Amino acid sequence: MAAPYLSRLSTVPRSTWSPAPSLSALALSKPLSIDRSRGRTSSWRAAACAAMLASAHACSRATAQRASRAVRSGSSSAGLTTCAAGDVPTFHVGLVGYGLVGQELVKQMIKEGPKLEEKIGVRLEIAAVSRSQVMALLPSNSFSFLADGWDESKEEPADLEKLGQHVVKAASSSGGRALIVDNTASDSPVELYEAWILAGADVATPNKRAGSGPFPRYEKIMAASQKTGARFLYEATVGAGLPVVGPLQALVRAGDEIETVEGIFSGTLSFIFNSWKPGVKFSEVVKEAKEKGFTEPDPRDDLGGTDVQRKVTILARELGLQIELDDVPVKSLVPEKLQDWEAPGGQKLADAFIQELEAYDEEMEKLLDEAEKANEVLRFVGAVDVKSKSASVKLGRYPKDHPFASTQFADNICAVSSKWYTPRPLVVQGPGAGAAVTAAGVFSNIMEVMNGMR
Repeated sequence: MAAPYLSRLSTVPRSTWSPAPSLSALALSKPLSIDRSRGRTSSWRAAACAAMLASAHACSRATAQRASRAVRSGSSSAGLTTCAAGDVPTFHVGLVGYGLVGQELVKQMIKEGPKLEEKIGVRLEIAAVSRSQVMALLPSNSFSFLADGWDESKEEPADLEKLGQHVVKAASSSGGRALIVDNTASDSPVELYEAWILAGADVATPNKRAGSGPFPRYEKIMAASQKTGARFLYEATVGAGLPVVGPLQALVRAGDEIETVEGIFSGTLSFIFNSWKPGVKFSEVVKEAKEKGFTEPDPRDDLGGTDVQRKVTILARELGLQIELDDVPVKSLVPEKLQDWEAPGGQKLADAFIQELEAYDEEMEKLLDEAEKANEVLRFVGAVDVKSKSASVKLGRYPKDHPFASTQFADNICAVSSKWYTPRPLVVQGPGAGAAVTAAGVFSNIMEVMNGMR
């Protein structure tokens, strides 16, 4: 019998997934006008366009004419001017968030930047870096600032609007292109995405809050991208370094009809259900996941499924569903009595929670035994069904020959069923968590834009 707090498990059939509108950039169709009622964003955008035109004097006459036409057509993208033959275009990157992912991304950029310049003829430059309280706005050729360690003498109070203006101005002055990377998990930078994009800067991020936050805000970001040609890139939001969003977009652009997408999108929960075997208590596996550093400080953040819910919301919107986060039901693995539970004073929350979880080991064991008897495995899966316009996150049972049964350690896996990929789905599988692979996912978006600057 299934555990009461998990409701009833159902065997989830192979699902298929449908396409979302293409996110490729579109040029503006109307001339640029400065609307005073829109305040700072419009003035900033106009200034960026003017600076872009002025920077064209350093380029060839033909390039200046192209830049002039771009401004007259209303495009504020800071990547429309290209210097004369022999000059190397520069890609100016501003970093918001300098934690584990941000620092790993900088390492990858410093290591691969010179190679990329040689191979594709685009110079990669870090123009600004912001931490939670301070930031540094950098001059040209400032890789050494981060390669040699953070220089406190260049610090100033963090101001993300000012950071965005600095990066766009740097790109406009060089005739290059601007991109801002949001490496945080905060809503604050997301509120500026629309303004950054309208000013001509591309935005790349592993932050899930834009794609899974309020739908009206999401629509404005997407509309800004279509209007200006600056790109909103978010491959790392779903699979970290595992390519999920890009292949979906490519299939849709090529004319495939996605029917369903389902997957294991949590490295933590993947590890737990890959490691949990008959004879092992569920609480012991959660404890092992905590000791290996997979869980959040409060394991309920993982077991509750909210992270998977956000990723499924992003995928659902990618496939054309106009849904909010709360429209995606989640079957939490946290017992109801422990959802609002607080650790006794003086005890570490994670350790105390796992101790309380032991009381539910017997109920969880029954779920595992039932699956084993049916020659099935338990997996925590997020799914989107385009035809029914629905999405869900729950614990399901899958045959042992199903692709989801083949995951190892902390693998993520995504199965796409479509008009082309049937009766067997397209499957993408591999490590989907950790600073290195998340930074690699962001870096892949950076290189995608660089390739377009050749």
